[in-house]
Amino acid sequence: MPNKYEREIEEILRNLEQTGPKPGLGQKLSGRFRRKSAYRTPTGKTGFPSIHFSLSEWFLLIAVVAALIAGGYEYELGEPTLVTGVIALVGALCLVLVVLSPFFRSNRSTQSTSYGNVAPLRRNPLSSIKTRWNLFLLKLRYRRGKP
Repeated sequence: MPNKYEREIEEILRNLEQTGPKPGLGQKLSGRFRRKSAYRTPTGKTGFPSIHFSLSEWFLLIAVVAALIAGGYEYELGEPTLVTGVIALVGALCLVLVVLSPFFRSNRSTQSTSYGNVAPLRRNPLSSIKTRWNLFLLKLRYRRGKP
């Protein structure tokens, strides 16, 4: 059984090494410009990555922004005012909600009925970088011969 896993890992690593960066639009091939392919593959629109925050992450973000605004405003005025106190209370309330948010989560299942026990992946902008880093570490560990 370990040989089967080793062969699969070797195949994955070979496939990773074979797929290199694709040439850019302005690069030449053998002295000529590349011809455009008759069949164009649809490419996704490259824009800002979609950022999805959970409720507790929003509360934490609001608390940090409120603390920065209240602190900066109070520093500029030189003395505490009602406005800075209200903003500080909003930040403190958001921090309390962050702490209490795990207790208010619902027990509803977010799993799809067609996949059974498979939980959906939560993707964020750094997940692809993390995946590439983990594959790089796996490749290094495999080449060194460490289990």
